[in-house]
Amino acid sequence: MKKGVEFMCKLFDMYKKEIQNYCIANSLDFEKAKNMSQCWGKNDVWLQYHDPKKGESGLMDETPAPIVLKIIVNNGSVEFEQTEYTMKYLGVVT
Repeated sequence: MKKGVEFMCKLFDMYKKEIQNYCIANSLDFEKAKNMSQCWGKNDVWLQYHDPKKGESGLMDETPAPIVLKIIVNNGSVEFEQTEYTMKYLGVVT
């Protein structure tokens, strides 16, 4: 794996504490977040919902998996963008 690609794959791990803190502050389940499918670029990671047991969304049927949370690294700081699926798939039930 090329060094740049390896770096992109590890963005979630590099900013794990910031992501965990964001989840706690916004009543999101960090354990679910860290186990979600990830789509990443040079400066971002998108968490996506995919449940292979239900056959919902995925490469086999070419249905895109819903983006649950966008994590963007901008000049060393982490920014988050919730989507319409964030609370459905990451929200903590109280």
